[in-house]
Amino acid sequence: MNPRANALVAALLLCLATLPMTASAQVDSIQNDFAYGVEYDWSNLDEDIDSLTGINLNEILSRTMLAASDAGLNLTVAQLSTGSSNIFVESAEDRTPTTIDLDGDVHDVWMRMTDVTIRHAVLFDSALITEWMDASGDDPAGFDGYLSVDSENAVAVDVNMVEYLDDDYNLYGVDMDFSLASEVSVEYMMDVGVEGGGEDFGFAVTFGTAFDFDVPSSSAEWRLGHETPVLSALSTYESVHADCTDDAYITTSGTEADIGIECGMMDGDYTVSTGFSVDLADVPTENFGLDSGLLDLSISDQISTSGSFETDMQDAIGDGDDSDDESEGVGFGGDADASIIIEEGGSAVDVVSCNCGTANPIMFLMLATMLAEIGEAFAEDAAEELGGTFEDELSEAIEEISEEFGGDDGDDGDDGMDDQPFYCDNGGVIASYDSWRIGDGVDDCGDWSDETPNETYFVCNDWGQGHEGIPRDAVNDGSEDCSDSSDEGVLWMDYVSVGVGTFYACADGVGEVSEWSLENGWDDCDDGSDELPDAEGALERVTIASVNAGGFNEQDVNDDDTDDHCYVAEVTVTGDDGSSSNYLLKGTGWGFEGTDIGNVDDLTYRAYSVTGTVHQYGVPTSGCYGASVAEIQSTGLVASSPTIESDGAVKRLISHGSMWTDDDWLQVSVSFDAAWQDADDYTLEFVLLDEMGNVEAASQMSIAPTSDDSVWSLQDSMYLDDDLDAGEYCGTFELVDAQGVTVDTYESEDCMTVEEMPEFLQELQTIGEAFGESTFQSTLEAFGENLEDRLGSITEDIAYTDANFAMLWSPTHHTVVGVALGVSDNMDTWYTLVGPEVVEMYDDEINYSPSTPPATIGLTYYIGSAAEEAAEVVEDAQSVDDIADTSAHAEGMGDLAQVLEDAGVDPADVGIDEEDTQTDGSSDDGSSDDEPPATAEELIEDGGFGLPSVSGLATVAVLALAGIVAAQRNRDEE
Repeated sequence: MNPRANALVAALLLCLATLPMTASAQVDSIQNDFAYGVEYDWSNLDEDIDSLTGINLNEILSRTMLAASDAGLNLTVAQLSTGSSNIFVESAEDRTPTTIDLDGDVHDVWMRMTDVTIRHAVLFDSALITEWMDASGDDPAGFDGYLSVDSENAVAVDVNMVEYLDDDYNLYGVDMDFSLASEVSVEYMMDVGVEGGGEDFGFAVTFGTAFDFDVPSSSAEWRLGHETPVLSALSTYESVHADCTDDAYITTSGTEADIGIECGMMDGDYTVSTGFSVDLADVPTENFGLDSGLLDLSISDQISTSGSFETDMQDAIGDGDDSDDESEGVGFGGDADASIIIEEGGSAVDVVSCNCGTANPIMFLMLATMLAEIGEAFAEDAAEELGGTFEDELSEAIEEISEEFGGDDGDDGDDGMDDQPFYCDNGGVIASYDSWRIGDGVDDCGDWSDETPNETYFVCNDWGQGHEGIPRDAVNDGSEDCSDSSDEGVLWMDYVSVGVGTFYACADGVGEVSEWSLENGWDDCDDGSDELPDAEGALERVTIASVNAGGFNEQDVNDDDTDDHCYVAEVTVTGDDGSSSNYLLKGTGWGFEGTDIGNVDDLTYRAYSVTGTVHQYGVPTSGCYGASVAEIQSTGLVASSPTIESDGAVKRLISHGSMWTDDDWLQVSVSFDAAWQDADDYTLEFVLLDEMGNVEAASQMSIAPTSDDSVWSLQDSMYLDDDLDAGEYCGTFELVDAQGVTVDTYESEDCMTVEEMPEFLQELQTIGEAFGESTFQSTLEAFGENLEDRLGSITEDIAYTDANFAMLWSPTHHTVVGVALGVSDNMDTWYTLVGPEVVEMYDDEINYSPSTPPATIGLTYYIGSAAEEAAEVVEDAQSVDDIADTSAHAEGMGDLAQVLEDAGVDPADVGIDEEDTQTDGSSDDGSSDDEPPATAEELIEDGGFGLPSVSGLATVAVLALAGIVAAQRNRDEE
């Protein structure tokens, strides 16, 4: 063969030799691919509860409704729920060589792709219908109404993650794309009518709210500072501690490993939006005397934004700086727990049960960091804008409602507006409800402008400025409180008062002694009568009033044992009868002498006011101590202190009285002054007068003080036989002594205004009275007894005594390859309720059965191509209508429509077209040869729908059931 031919043959052989190699490379580039997922059909919920617990919810509802029916109360509960929840995980290793750059260093890697698809949507419609009527009287009393709830919620999540690994499964970095679409909406509808006593009243409301949160797109890129063997370490060691460090490392000891990771940075971008709506409608405001539609409310807003983020992963990985070095780390090494099938027709894979999430734990770590960054950047703006919209529009609605209630009578509303705010000199304000703070001796304004100079506070000299003040009790207290020390050694009166004390008159009529002087072993009376046996009972008890004062009276200022000044306190007592008496009290150097002003019973007044001033004089030749007041005054007045005032009572007085209504009762309360010093008996008389002076209510309360109770206050309740007519009512309190003399009178400061009852309240009151006279109470009691009888025989039958949800980690795949829910019965036998096929259980202590569990639920577990196909089916679904099986929901609506027809109501008459209940868009002409639908009565007997006899339903109940069907129609129109 010539050289040219040889060359061609050699070239051909070389090409042929490379073909299988290329084909082989293409096949082998994808390795360790697997998929798994779980799906739940929410229409199975009732059956699943029955399967796991032995409790049939429909049976409970049926028995409850029949118990009500037996008692004469129609009660119907109907509900439809449809939806599904899906989560699928797909993973594959693409061994096609590629590179990654870590801080300028290029590394050879390959990629592992993990996709998570989550779809969840639930439709829920329910209605509670009730009716009761008592027609035994002349005017029937009863009610009918319904409450319906229509809710929808949906969540769609897609996560696509790419890990960059080498052949030893060292991790170099991660890329992730994430999207989220979520929506929640709830609508409540209520319509209730009550009647009785010839009156009827209706109330209805429709309230709806919706919220959505979407992340249409977000992506992130995470690059480590250095590759890390964290995945292989998790598969090898039983305890792994990981932390972010400046330099990467791994140290091992037995079954433990410590890993230092150069965590690097993550950066990404996002687009996010959120919105809400709140709607209130159909409230019959005209029934309340208001404009129609006044309470109709609709508020909505939407916000969206885009942005980027960059974060240091220092705090995202590991135990943290404050972790306990002795704490147990997480690891999935050691002996495998079981072997499972993760691919149709595939070989068994050893797995370890782990607490590591339903998919690759790296995904959850990165996803949590992304969501935290997005949330931090977006939440504040969203809360401010959406919250501001809601607050503004709600405030506007409330203002409109307030104007409607308040009308245009603002100029006439003087009640409670007499007190005006107090304006301080410095611009501050004391509100009218805090008016008691004015003149209380406390600097509430901050510049003392709410107090009276040198009466309720002391004005410091402060070098002639007079802008500084201190409380009265801080004057001459031994501490320099003013900045110029002008509050010490100042001529100042601290207090002035009229005191009342109990004494005992000596038997010879000369003088009195205190209670403590009786039988104390000393003769305090000149005749020694204070030491007689039972002196307290033998001597006359008298109540003596005395004048007392306190203030500056330092006679020896320079401590040279000679008086520099003498002092006299001038006190004037003015009684409530107009009498006035002046008293001069000589200073003693440590106080002022007091003086008795007589027996309280002999005084012509009960209340008094008192003023006092300290006068400074010179010193008579006899000195201050031995001189009389007249001798001191003869030396000439040197200076006088500011005058102070106080008031009080020597005998019991009414300090305050109040009244208020509590349902059909009138409550009154009264308090007293000087109760502790007045042991006499009294009667407190109260009368309630209308505008014409007619007595509407009256009360007499006895006052009988004892040594243990001085009777400082009294309360009483009076039943009002007839409701008070509209108008103003005032109360009068009179204090009457034992001789029948009125000694004090108090008129209530706040008269009571009874408004004309609105018409709707009068109607409700009439209806309420009719209910009280009806058989409603006995109906409820019978319902309770029937309910106990019908539900008493229901017992639970719990299928399983224990459960364990496990994530399954494969040490050969270095990731999660499945999930399983295990359950055990009362024999401690374990089954896989949901999960992959278990080929072998390695733990001999677990009594595992590979057979089908005795009780199953509507969860479906997928693996391999079945999981991939199921994920592909739901991949494009984003909304409730896309995810949930609305045709099944419509079929349920058709069943309810049949109930309407069997009850004699045409669904079309209540706005329900026949096609609303068709699952395939076709119409039913009635020519089908199928067995005709069961009547409502037959459905009841067979347990269908769990409804009591339809013949017992009111029209409103039928219409309420139609409302559920209408909700499906609204979805179809949307």
